Amino acid sequence: MRAPALLLLCCLFPYVQSALADRLEIPLRIAFDTIGEALGRQLAYREGRCRSMKLDKPALDAVDGRLRLSGPASGSLGIELSGNCQNVAAWHGTVQLTLEPWLDKAGRLRMRIHDSRLTGSPGGGTALLWDLSKPHVHPRLQAFSYDIGALRTALIGIVRSVAPPEHGAELEAMLANLEILQPRIDATGVVVPVALEVPAPWLTPPPAGASIAPLTEAELTALDAALQPWDAFLAYTIKQLALDSEDRALRQRLFTLLLESRYELAAILSGETRTPGDPVRALFIDAWGELRTILADARYAVFLDAGDALVALDRAAPGLGMRVSADGLRQLARSLRPGAGADPLAYDWAVDPQLGALFDVEPIPQPAPSPPGRSWLDLFITRAHAADEKPLDRWVPSRGELTAYEARIGELLHKTSASELQRGGLAAPYHPVYRSLVPATALIESCWRQYELRSGKVSYLRSASGSVGIMQINQHVWRGFYDVQRLRWDTAYNMRAGAQILMRYLKDYAIPYAERSGDLNHVPRAAYAVYNAGPRAVGRFSKKPPHPREQRVDERLWTLYQGVASGAQVDLRNCNVSNATASQ
Repeated sequence: MRAPALLLLCCLFPYVQSALADRLEIPLRIAFDTIGEALGRQLAYREGRCRSMKLDKPALDAVDGRLRLSGPASGSLGIELSGNCQNVAAWHGTVQLTLEPWLDKAGRLRMRIHDSRLTGSPGGGTALLWDLSKPHVHPRLQAFSYDIGALRTALIGIVRSVAPPEHGAELEAMLANLEILQPRIDATGVVVPVALEVPAPWLTPPPAGASIAPLTEAELTALDAALQPWDAFLAYTIKQLALDSEDRALRQRLFTLLLESRYELAAILSGETRTPGDPVRALFIDAWGELRTILADARYAVFLDAGDALVALDRAAPGLGMRVSADGLRQLARSLRPGAGADPLAYDWAVDPQLGALFDVEPIPQPAPSPPGRSWLDLFITRAHAADEKPLDRWVPSRGELTAYEARIGELLHKTSASELQRGGLAAPYHPVYRSLVPATALIESCWRQYELRSGKVSYLRSASGSVGIMQINQHVWRGFYDVQRLRWDTAYNMRAGAQILMRYLKDYAIPYAERSGDLNHVPRAAYAVYNAGPRAVGRFSKKPPHPREQRVDERLWTLYQGVASGAQVDLRNCNVSNATASQ
């Protein structure tokens, strides 16, 4: 049982190096920049008035398995007699030191000196000047130490937070016996491995559970509350990383990751996806791989090490039944912004303008006041209305009202897509696709309805996954970007948000996919696949064999889209298009 577990660890986590399957090594990384700056401060000294040294902009890198510290330096050598400096020699040049890291018994990182030299000092005598400086420089290097205690404490705290209560004592025993090994050097810094002995019972995955019954309303409410810390953690993390970078490509990858995880969260809430054990753990493991590949920044060493530790522990100890608690996520998030006061797991439904600006989600302004008895969205429709016509908001049309309702909603969809095309920057050849895709999407999502009667009262249309309104905007996926109350109760706002989302999905995912596949018919199908299930679903209609449910949805969209594109009449009595010419 141990050999396969070891093989999996070695493949997925190159830093896990052990001859035993129950021995897990987790790295503590200290970036070159961090150590170099600390060494530069250590080497800066002034002894009296006559002896000093300063190392400017120290650079640390790896050469032949050792550390090389180099940079422009300056100093002075002299003897102080009667308050005056005698025989002062001022120098400047380039200092280069070859060092080897080691760990002392107190667990502090220290340096052995293998070589040191000064080059480029003007006026000659470079070797002599440095020989005279070494008795002052080398002891300072030998006294240098870097405390990894804070890194170790942070790592242990996050690992401790994932143990289910029934395994808490075993995990504490494992942490109490951890071993800190001698450091090694990799491409980005010094790695101090922490070795843990995994209890043998944890090496075996638990038996597969029986089929799970559908969740009750109370269970769904509890699950929603349990998933909120994860969504808050991911949104906070992605926002902080986007704030740290002006790279548009990196921000796009972060945004895609946020969408993918939130679509998965919505699928769990709807019951479409069932996860054995802790659903937060499943979401964390799923997202971490992509987040890990996005980040290669020394500033995030503690964050990355802690996340890697959780993934490694989950792989090595499937029998632990790891649970990612809110407290663990909070500790992990705070490692990105040490000392920040706000709770990184604060969860609310308010629009976050900063989040929208980072990811180019255009705010939808509040409408101007409308005349009494009239909804503001009616003003968006240029056709004159009779005084006795109903406002669109909160209208659940009867069968006899469908003809009038179809005309008004159809015009609003047309105006909305035209307005979005003016500002969306979509290439002209794709304009017809977009104009047909917006109403087709509204038709398959809601049959062009924003409201329904529930227990005899008008309410907003809502799906099991939390999607609302005419465009079925998922509240969980778009939390922080759109006003939830307006999505629920404002038909034109919901329509505009859905049009924005479709525009983005066309440009970011569908068109690139169709260009790669060489089939432009894939554009509307790919855009709706992403709208329905997230960026990972972009090409699901081309899968062989297809998923039966996904195939039904995708073929239904394709039929409706072709009907709308051909000019067929939308028929809300059966939520279809008449005289559609679509072919399968």
